[in-house]
Amino acid sequence: METKKLGVCLTLLLGLAGSACTGKQDRVTGEPSAARLVSTVSMNDSSAAVQLLSGFYQIENNAWRWTAGKFSVRLPTPPGAGQKGATLSFSFTIPDVVIQKDKNITLAASINGMALKSVTYNAPGAYVFSADVPASQPTAESVTVDFALDKTMQPDGDKRELGVIAASVGISAR
Repeated sequence: METKKLGVCLTLLLGLAGSACTGKQDRVTGEPSAARLVSTVSMNDSSAAVQLLSGFYQIENNAWRWTAGKFSVRLPTPPGAGQKGATLSFSFTIPDVVIQKDKNITLAASINGMALKSVTYNAPGAYVFSADVPASQPTAESVTVDFALDKTMQPDGDKRELGVIAASVGISAR
């Protein structure tokens, strides 16, 4: 008798567990929720790569990524940015070969479709592009930042369109 009751109880429990799993649930859709976004994406962090929406290539030397001519990233809206605005920063390197070929390169950024700033660089080296984000822009839990370069290169034997070497991109409240 006890064995029969145990069997019935187990059947009921399994049935309840199965029905609980078929209800509404969070599904992984390829984009993390804003709560899981990091405010600074290091290009060597493979777990944060889901925030790199387009235009970034694979991690190289466990440290950085090449960008294409156009690249986008999703970042969380920093607390307080709706009142005081925010600062966008992008750490990158322009290789010597880019400047030798093109003499200069211009980087432009926009957030949620609104142009922020563009800067022209005429020397190789490491840079930090920084732009003020108006308080009117971070209206949702996250923002999409689009970057565009006016020039890219395609080395012999490489099918990729290469822009600059990205190290990190982030946003912080002012």
